[in-house]
Amino acid sequence: MAMISEHGPAWTYIDYHQFFLTEPEQLDFVAEEVGDLISATGESVIVHTGIANGHVAVHVQVHDDEPPLDEAGWEEIAEAAVQVENGPLMVRCLMEDAPDLPALTSGPGDYRVRAHARGRGIAYDACVHRSQEVYLFQVWPAPYLPLHVLEHTDHEQQRPAPQPCGAACARPARGRLFRARPT
Repeated sequence: MAMISEHGPAWTYIDYHQFFLTEPEQLDFVAEEVGDLISATGESVIVHTGIANGHVAVHVQVHDDEPPLDEAGWEEIAEAAVQVENGPLMVRCLMEDAPDLPALTSGPGDYRVRAHARGRGIAYDACVHRSQEVYLFQVWPAPYLPLHVLEHTDHEQQRPAPQPCGAACARPARGRLFRARPT
């Protein structure tokens, strides 16, 4: 059991409390298995963040077999299965360029993703340039298993009141879903 590669942190842009582990051309993100930290579509993993918009730190590890579980320092850990059909599994943002991270898979096949998170309750629903949220994704070839939670912290008591988005969330026009029509 060996780690093939390890990368990060890469600051990853969050829109609408989410980012993805998916093939480059994947466009359908309908969850078949829904969790608090991650949801699985079968071909992708949807990652649910605490912040609404801004950047989170993402680390990735690619393994050739299941790595040992290390819960130290993580508030939440969950695993999901993903079936890669065409391109490699990548970390992708909703409306921004992908972060500077390598492919998480070497080709088609069945894989398991173990997601670790901490800090999701610190700035819940806020818009921040760089949040204190940190994510680690471990990926290895493995047959399907249903989504399951290995560690969970109740964030309801930790969540501050939502903060309105202001200048901290200002984004360049190229990344907007909708553009206002000139009047």
